[in-house]
Amino acid sequence: SLSPGDRIGPYILREPIGEGGFAEVFLAEQQEPVRRRVALKLLKPGMDSREILARFEAERQALALMQHSGIAKIFDAGISEAGRSWFAMEYVPGVPITDYCDTHRLDLAGRIDLFIEVCGAIAHAHQKGIIHRDLKPSNILVGLAEGKPLVKVIDFGVAKATDRRLTEKTIFTSQGMLIGTPAYMSPEQAEMSGVDIDTRSDVYSLGAIAYELVTGELPSRMGGPLLDVLDRIAHKEPARPTSLLRRSASRQRDESRQLTSASKDNTVSHRTSPKNMESHSARRSVDADLDAILLKALAKEPRQRYANAREMAEDMRR
Repeated sequence: SLSPGDRIGPYILREPIGEGGFAEVFLAEQQEPVRRRVALKLLKPGMDSREILARFEAERQALALMQHSGIAKIFDAGISEAGRSWFAMEYVPGVPITDYCDTHRLDLAGRIDLFIEVCGAIAHAHQKGIIHRDLKPSNILVGLAEGKPLVKVIDFGVAKATDRRLTEKTIFTSQGMLIGTPAYMSPEQAEMSGVDIDTRSDVYSLGAIAYELVTGELPSRMGGPLLDVLDRIAHKEPARPTSLLRRSASRQRDESRQLTSASKDNTVSHRTSPKNMESHSARRSVDADLDAILLKALAKEPRQRYANAREMAEDMRR
C-alpha cells in the first residue's frame, strides 16, 4: 500500500483525499518541469480485470476530451512500477455544492446562480457526447478562486459516450446492474432495464440536485429496502418544491414566534425590512416557474424532460 512521500511517476504523494470501490485518490506534488499540486487517481492493488481497466481508461479519455473551467482537467497518465494504472488531474480544493450553499447561507438566487454554473459544465460534457451518469453533490465541488465561488464537476468514473468509443477495450455493462447513486439517479437507471441511457438521465440527476438545493430535501424518499427506494424513484411523483419551501418557512415562523414569546425582553421589534419583501404576485410567479423547471427535469419519462443541461440552464437563467 502507498503512503505519503511515495513517488508515482513525477509525483510525490502527500495525503489520501478520496477512495472508491476500484481506485484511490491522493493529493500529490509535481516538482518539475512545473511545480503544482495534483489529484492523482490510481487503481487499487488487484483491480486489474479487463472491465475495471476499460472503465479507468474510459474515464481518462472522457476527461481528455473536455476543456471547460467547470470540469477538472487531466494532465498526465501512466502505469506505476507496481503495475497500477494512474492519471493525474487538476486538484480541486472544495466542498460538495450542498455544503457550500449551507455554510455560506446562500439565498435562493445565489443557489440558482451556482447551479447554472454546474449546468454549463455538464452542457459542455453533453456537447462532447459524454454522459456523466453519477451526478451528485459530492461530485460537484465548490471552492473559491479570487474570492468568487468556482464550481468543478469531478469523477467521470462511470461516464458513457453517446457517439464514440472512449476506449478500444470492451466495457460490458450487464442488464440488471445498478450504475449511479440512488438518491440522484434517474428512473431509467433505477429500473435497470438495460434501456440506453442518454443526456436526459443527467438532466434528471441535475433536477434532483437543484431540488435539494432549493428545498433541503430529496425528490424521492430514501430509506427502507433498496428495491422499495428504486420503485419510488421510478414511479412516485415528487412533491412540488415550493410547497415544501412554504411548509419549511411556516415552520421557521412558528419557531421564531415561540422564541419571541419565550423571551422576557420584548423590546426588539421583529419586522421584515421592506427591501427583503417581494410583492406577493412576483413571489407567486417565481414559485410557478421554479416548480415547472424542477418538475420538468424530474419527469419520470425521459422524453418529457429537457433534452440536455443547456436547455435546463436557459430556463433557470430566465
